[in-house]
Amino acid sequence: MNNLSLNNSVFLVNPVAGKLSLNKKIKKIKKIIEGTGAEILVSNSIDNAINIAKKSMRKNKIVVACGGDGLQNLVAQQAIENNGIMAILPFGRGNDFACSLSINSVNDLIQSFSFPKLINARYVQVMFNNHYRITLTCAGVGLLSEAAYRAEKIPILKGMLLYSVASILSFILLKSHKYRVEFDEKIIEEELLILAGAASQYTGGGMYIAPDAFKVKEMVNLLYSTKVKRFEAFKLLLGVFTGSHLKHSKVINIHTAKLLVSTQSNSPWAPLVYGDGEYLGVLPAEISIGKKPLRVLVPK
Repeated sequence: MNNLSLNNSVFLVNPVAGKLSLNKKIKKIKKIIEGTGAEILVSNSIDNAINIAKKSMRKNKIVVACGGDGLQNLVAQQAIENNGIMAILPFGRGNDFACSLSINSVNDLIQSFSFPKLINARYVQVMFNNHYRITLTCAGVGLLSEAAYRAEKIPILKGMLLYSVASILSFILLKSHKYRVEFDEKIIEEELLILAGAASQYTGGGMYIAPDAFKVKEMVNLLYSTKVKRFEAFKLLLGVFTGSHLKHSKVINIHTAKLLVSTQSNSPWAPLVYGDGEYLGVLPAEISIGKKPLRVLVPK
C-alpha cells in the first residue's frame, strides 16, 4: 500500500518559475506541511531537479513538483522511469498539465493529500533518433515551436497572455514549412502552419488547442493546419481560446496510434519540436501516447 501522506513527501521547488519569489513559495509550502515530516528542496539546475526527483522516488517518496509545466515534465519523466508518484503545486506561468487534472491552487494540492486519488495520467512520448522525451500536454512543430521559443524570452507575462503575445510575434515573420507526416497507413507531404500531437486539452497557459484529446484514451490527438494567409492564421489563434479552431476548413483533427514526422525544409525553425513550453529535440520523431504508467496524486 502506498503511503500517500504529506509525511512521505518531498516538495521540489523551481526557484524561478512563475511570478512568486522563492521566499513566498517557501512560505506557502511551510503552511501546507506544518506539523508533518515533509521536506522542502530547492533545485539549482535541471540536472539537480532530475537527481532530487530520482533519488526521492527511489526512496518511495511522493515528489511534489512546485513549478510550471517544465518542472512537472522533469518530475513526471522520473516518475515513469522509477515507478514513482508525483503531485503538483502549480507555481508556473503556464500550468497546463495541472489544469487538465483540475489542480489550480494550493487548496487543490492540499485536497490531493487530504482526499487522495492515484491516477495514471496520459502523456505523449516523443522518440527521436538518439533519445526520447515526454510531454504532458502536446508535442508540436511549426508555429507552436516558434511561439514556445519566443515565450521563453518574454518576462513578466504569464498564462494565455504570454503565449498569445509570443504567437503574435511569430506571425510577423509567418512561414509554413513542408512536413512529411505518416499515420494510419497514410502519408501527407504538405506545407503546414502547425502540427501537434496532444495527450491533454490545453497548451500555452490555457489555450484550448485539443478539445477532443481525451476522447480516445489509447490514441494521440493529431491536429494540424495546412498553409494559410496571415489574417486566417490570426483567426485560428483567436479560435484556440474557445476550441472553435477545429471548425476551420484548414484544420485536421483526428486520433491515431502514432505518427511519424519529418521535414526536408532548410528553415532552422522547421525541425524544432517543443512540448510543455520546453525544447524536446529535432525531427524526425515518432509521437504516440506513452505506455508506461505515470502515477499522479490528485483530489478525489
